[in-house]
Amino acid sequence: MLDIERLSLSLEQQPVLSGITLHLARGDIGCLIGPSGCGKTTLLRAIAGFVPPASGQIHIGGRPVSDSARQVPPEKRRVGMVFQDIALFPHLDVAANIAFGISHWTATERQQRVSDLLKLVGLPDMGTRFPAQLSGGQQQRVAIARALAPKPQLLLLDEPFSALDAELREQVSRDVRHILKQEGITALFVTHDQNEAFTTADMLGVMTDGQLVQWDTPYRTYHRPANRFVADFIGRGSFIPGTVSGAFSVQTCLGEFQGSLPAGLQPGDRADVLIRPDDIIHDDDSPRTARVVDRAFRGAHMLYTLELEDGIRVPCLAPSHHAHAVDSRIGIRLELEHIVAFSRDGE
Repeated sequence: MLDIERLSLSLEQQPVLSGITLHLARGDIGCLIGPSGCGKTTLLRAIAGFVPPASGQIHIGGRPVSDSARQVPPEKRRVGMVFQDIALFPHLDVAANIAFGISHWTATERQQRVSDLLKLVGLPDMGTRFPAQLSGGQQQRVAIARALAPKPQLLLLDEPFSALDAELREQVSRDVRHILKQEGITALFVTHDQNEAFTTADMLGVMTDGQLVQWDTPYRTYHRPANRFVADFIGRGSFIPGTVSGAFSVQTCLGEFQGSLPAGLQPGDRADVLIRPDDIIHDDDSPRTARVVDRAFRGAHMLYTLELEDGIRVPCLAPSHHAHAVDSRIGIRLELEHIVAFSRDGE
């Protein structure tokens, strides 16, 4: 449904996007994450047609909408967009807000489409209410329904849940995924919330400095990061130094890890191994211990920062019913399913 090839874009003569290439299949939901200012929203705006690229191509539904020969205007791209601020019309009721983009349809068609969408988003009896009478989650559902009303080929969402509290945000993001899948809508959205991205997306894009450094499934992005930046950005982890001890092993202060290694690493090479919080298991019976230097209560879990004997610090996610004080020592063991390692002397 969405094909982007080598897209580059500058604003006020400053490069903002560089060589972006991604492909999003029909009916899939893609997500873009990355540090603030990395170009995520600008990429959405280029896809929608609000800003012209300097080079590259954009195809939507197999139709070229942006290349060296043409720039199809936004209103002719069949792209819907949901903005961060929702921007419902306060003087219009819910039904009129949803019908705003289909005013050229017949009255019967509009009424049926609005009715269908209100049922789809779980607000079948809310058509006569005004935005001020709705909760934040309900307003978000109305914004989604309004964007879906003209039956777009592609839906773009720019941090659509950022104004909601954490619990509601998680619920609404799950609901929106269900709605999009039920309608068969292809969607691409931007978020800063990695859990939201993992929950909602079929494909995940990690951006930095205007470049798309990995476009993959959320599972592979987490477990098989393309480079050190992705490994460090996704999840919360630490690198510990090691030395390649064999074709499939690295020796570290926490023991020898077995698994596939990046191409080019040879025995004797220095390497950094990624340790994530769920790789280190709190085990009171383990002979290996570490000192608690910090802890953060996360409800069901406690996120510890542990200091190993050689001063290296690593994260550990443990059940919170065992609350260990700062400066105490706790037993730990490793449960590392596979190695994520990078050469210490280069990627």
